[in-house]
Amino acid sequence: MKDTFVKILEWIGNSPFRLFTLCIISILSAAGWFFYTEKDTFMASYRAQQALPKMNGRYEEAVAFIVKRSNADLIAIFEVNSLLNSRKLAYLYVRGEGRVKTHDGYDVKLFTSNHSNNSDVISLMAGDLPCSSYASPQSFLGFVYKEKGVTYMCRISVPPEPSKFIGQISIGWREQPEDIEASKTLIRIASEMLYTEKK
Repeated sequence: MKDTFVKILEWIGNSPFRLFTLCIISILSAAGWFFYTEKDTFMASYRAQQALPKMNGRYEEAVAFIVKRSNADLIAIFEVNSLLNSRKLAYLYVRGEGRVKTHDGYDVKLFTSNHSNNSDVISLMAGDLPCSSYASPQSFLGFVYKEKGVTYMCRISVPPEPSKFIGQISIGWREQPEDIEASKTLIRIASEMLYTEKK
């Protein structure tokens, strides 16, 4: 081992290029060894992600259903992956602007350092439909909501039942709706529209 180390040092000599090459080879070798030893873990994680149910992509239909029957000013639909702590924006609608694609794919994460956000997520996982005034943003997209004038919001999981949380719908209003219960019914139906259970 000592002789090998000495030979490597002699080979490097005063050449920065050889030292750089050796560093790159060492890093790639270490990374290769790590992935090789952990391949079973990676494959198990990959299979688990592939087995997760997904939304059916009927975003426009669900949004049109809500817009036609309510005065909602903003509707955001997220794809959720609980294994990766991911919550990515899939569809954003703003009244007066229509479909807004600027922030598509933005990941606001599921659990964050924001206590209010985490409370909402736990509530959604339990199958609840929390509605409240939206006083302060909880993420970058929260600032987008405020810029659009949103002051009141409701959130629901997709599908709207405990133990399955593969998506989320957030609906915002510039003024609190008069009949919040009727709005909740519409939101539940829209959530059901986004999930098709495989048989």
